[in-house]
Amino acid sequence: MIRRFSGQVVEMEREGRLQLKPFRTASEHIDGAWWPRSTNLVDELPGLVTSLSDRLGQTVMVGYRRNGWAETPQLAEIAGHTIELLGFTSDEPTSVILIGEDGRHITLHVIRPDTSEEAARQALQEARVPTDAAPAARSSVARSVADVADKLARHEGLGDERRTAQIERWCEEAAQQFVDAPVQTFVPILVEHIVRNRMIETRPREHRRPPTAESLTA
Repeated sequence: MIRRFSGQVVEMEREGRLQLKPFRTASEHIDGAWWPRSTNLVDELPGLVTSLSDRLGQTVMVGYRRNGWAETPQLAEIAGHTIELLGFTSDEPTSVILIGEDGRHITLHVIRPDTSEEAARQALQEARVPTDAAPAARSSVARSVADVADKLARHEGLGDERRTAQIERWCEEAAQQFVDAPVQTFVPILVEHIVRNRMIETRPREHRRPPTAESLTA
């Protein structure tokens, strides 16, 4: 199912619900904070996506921690573009990551909608300051990246061992780009996005086909 949204977009930074850092240090992975009005992610995304378009371009994927959000569809159509929504489970602080067409990404700490205005404003203010963060454990991330490689190989459906090995190698190479990212939860999502695009670019023309909702979420 694809949820579609249109209409007037609220300028969140002007309203004080989105705060971005002027820069982020090499050891951190959070770009700012977001204070949504509700726990309905698809209702909140249009304004967020548009507010970040100057920095990110067209958003193609959003990763989100399932805890704290209402039931969310796998795809949403915003301003005429389909965006994939990938939920995950994590013990890390609640965050969302928005990924653009060229692989650029923005990660935001999510402030609970029911947070008092005073506490939310303080959290938004604190989010402006770049900070160092401690690296997270990577063993579970390595397993998740391996699962991504297996999923992508199965969806390729060519039964070619060399192609499968190639996809696995690409996943490992992509994961290495984020080996020092403190928020490791999003690494498999980034890896899947990068490798999937590479697969499409290198797939023989006769095998190319647009992705379906089932193939994106299986």
